[in-house]
Amino acid sequence: MQRRRLERVSNLSSTVETYLKEVTECLKELLGADLVGVYLHGSAVLGDFSEGRSDVDVLAVSSRSLSPEEKKAIAERLSQGALPCPATGLEFHVVCRGDIAPRKAPPFELHLATSTDGRPDRAVDGHGHPGEPDLVMHFAVLHDHGRALLGPAADAVFPAIPRGMMLDAFRGELEWARENASPSYQVLNACRAWRYVDEGLICSKMAGSVWARERVGDRQTIDAALRHRRGLTDTHPDPAATRAFLLGALERLERSVARTGQPLVQLRGDD
Repeated sequence: MQRRRLERVSNLSSTVETYLKEVTECLKELLGADLVGVYLHGSAVLGDFSEGRSDVDVLAVSSRSLSPEEKKAIAERLSQGALPCPATGLEFHVVCRGDIAPRKAPPFELHLATSTDGRPDRAVDGHGHPGEPDLVMHFAVLHDHGRALLGPAADAVFPAIPRGMMLDAFRGELEWARENASPSYQVLNACRAWRYVDEGLICSKMAGSVWARERVGDRQTIDAALRHRRGLTDTHPDPAATRAFLLGALERLERSVARTGQPLVQLRGDD
C-alpha cells in the first residue's frame, strides 16, 4: 500500500514559532557545524496542536555522537526554567545521523522532556541505553509530515518506515494505552491505528477519530472520546465499550499482518 500524506496545515501561534526559533538558535550555538538539522513533528505538523494540551515535539540531528558535557549543556539550555515552553512542555530528542534507520528501538544521544505543570525536567542520556521504540513513529511522522526548522528537508533525512514495523509501533502504542491511558486516549489512538491499517495514512488522533466515526454503526464511544478531547466534557467513554473498541483495533492490526504473512515483532512487555 502506498503511503498517503496529509496536506500540511500550520496552526501555530507566533509565540510557539518564536519558541521554535529560540530552540533552534540554542542548538546552533551549542553544536555549530555538527548540527545537521532541527525538525518539528507530532501534533504540530499533523494539524491537531493546542497550546493548552499539546507538547512541542522537536528532534535534532547531529553529525556525530555528543559528549556528556554537550548533552548536559543542551538539557540546561532547553530546560523549562531556562527556556519556558509556551505549550504543555517540550518533548525533545537528539539523534546521530548515522543512527537514523528503520529498526525496532533506534538509539539516541539525548532525550529531554519538560513540563509546565511543575514536574521536574527529565533528561535521559542515550549512552548505553537500549534505544527508544517511540522513535519509530517519530521517524515515520517526520518522513511523511516533518517540518525542517533548520537543515535539509525532513524526508531527505528520515527514512520511510516499512509497513510491518509501523504495525508493530501502533500495536505497541495500543498495548501501552490499554494499561496506562485514559479511555478517551485509548479510543482516539485506536482510531488513528485503524486508519493507518486501512489507508496507510499517518494522521493525528483527532483526524483518525473523525474518519473512524463515519465507518462504525454506533458512534457513541468515538463521540464521547471526541467531546472529552475537545474539552466539552470531563466524562470519558464507557470503560467496557472502550476496551471492546481497542481490542477491535488490535484485531485489525493482527489481520493486516496475517495478510502480509509477516508476524509482528515481539514488543517490550510481551511474553
